[in-house]
Amino acid sequence: MNTLPTSFKYKDSKTSRGFNYHYVSIPAQGDKPSLLFIHGFPSTSYDWYHQINYFSSKGYGIIAPDMLGYGQTDKPTDVQVFQHAAIAQDLIDILDTESVGGVFAVGHDWGSGIASILSLKHSSRFLGFAWIAVPYSPPGPFPPVDVMLQAQINGFGRPITGYWTFFEKEVAASIIENNIDSLLSAMYPRDPDEWLTLMNLPGEMQIFVEQGKRTDRALYLTEKHYNHLKESFKEGGMASPMCWYRCMIEGVNSDLATGLSEEDFIIKKPAFFAQALRDRVAIQEYVVPLMQKYAANGLTIEKFNTGHWVHLEEPDNLSVALELWMSNCFSS
Repeated sequence: MNTLPTSFKYKDSKTSRGFNYHYVSIPAQGDKPSLLFIHGFPSTSYDWYHQINYFSSKGYGIIAPDMLGYGQTDKPTDVQVFQHAAIAQDLIDILDTESVGGVFAVGHDWGSGIASILSLKHSSRFLGFAWIAVPYSPPGPFPPVDVMLQAQINGFGRPITGYWTFFEKEVAASIIENNIDSLLSAMYPRDPDEWLTLMNLPGEMQIFVEQGKRTDRALYLTEKHYNHLKESFKEGGMASPMCWYRCMIEGVNSDLATGLSEEDFIIKKPAFFAQALRDRVAIQEYVVPLMQKYAANGLTIEKFNTGHWVHLEEPDNLSVALELWMSNCFSS
């Protein structure tokens, strides 16, 4: 399987739950802090290669795992083990194994959800939290998909996450495995507006993938990166990655907010949000109010004229913005 297009080596470590995680580990130089990069769907740690190269070359420490279900990390298919607090603890275990202190968490997509739990339950371990495209979100009961879509229609005038009607089905994994190129084409399109149909409208993603359709592939997704993703999902299958969706739908995370007050949900450390102006799922009307509501201890919002994949579409601009924010965290 292809690894990062760098000289960096991966490590493997078992967490306290017994799962093996595969991750990039680069120690910080001098008094530089470290960054914990947390990817989402359908990705691996490879997605962060621009940021890993940028920050490691400046002496920053790096921890970038293949998240549970992806790459060369374990791939369980029991949805219960995808409970977000348990996965957050897996990452704390990795930080402990590597003796990493002084760390900023950076999450994208589902990784943003894990960064949210790290903020909620392990805030003292971090210097700050950054959310890319997908904002901080407090845990709580998850509605049925049809109820969620109706709420979006009521609130935004249109459905936003219609693709969940496909991803909630048990057959989704096998359909995708037979049409990996179609899924990757849909998830990494050259034109972010493809998502106005494929991601927003119920039923469209399933039709697209089942029929083996393709969009023009994003220019930021290199041939090497694309082949890495395709190989990874062909080798590991899709049953485990789809558990990230199923665990929400089946209520695995529903109790995470039990006994907590609204005050408990406030982000206690400096927060950074990279707003993707052309993301047709994480739309402005949804993401900005959430960040403003919960980031009561300092919020930096930087806007990027990109789709969902800010860290791939404008990697240098994002890295510079993150570095400036981290520096300001120390000087404030």
